Amino acid sequence: MIRFTSPNRYKFALRSARALSDRIADATSKPEEMPDDARYFLTADGLAGFGVARDGTLIGLFSLVKGRGRTLVQVAIDKGAYLLDCFDGFLPTYYRGFGFVETERVPNWTPGEPDVVFMALPAHERADAA
Repeated sequence: MIRFTSPNRYKFALRSARALSDRIADATSKPEEMPDDARYFLTADGLAGFGVARDGTLIGLFSLVKGRGRTLVQVAIDKGAYLLDCFDGFLPTYYRGFGFVETERVPNWTPGEPDVVFMALPAHERADAA
């Protein structure tokens, strides 16, 4: 079960996940960089979660439990996420499976690291398109 939570609880869970997983630390923003005015969601066990910024951007998706990604992304879409950015590699292809399309690509600020890929759901695939 994924539930709405406070920014503080989400940030605590994200901080813990980043400390336990280099993969999560490399792929997510620091908790203090996460906006307080976003809506945040956590699994009941606090081992996975995400945020939806005011502009509809999916932010800070993480999971310490393998296999939860599909559910997290789908719930995020259902909660209004329709924009995201990620590093090139596995993730753009993964998010295409949910209907996201690439809208922009910029070189990484660290030379030799993967590009940053911006993606969006087409209007007809958004949760609010009904």
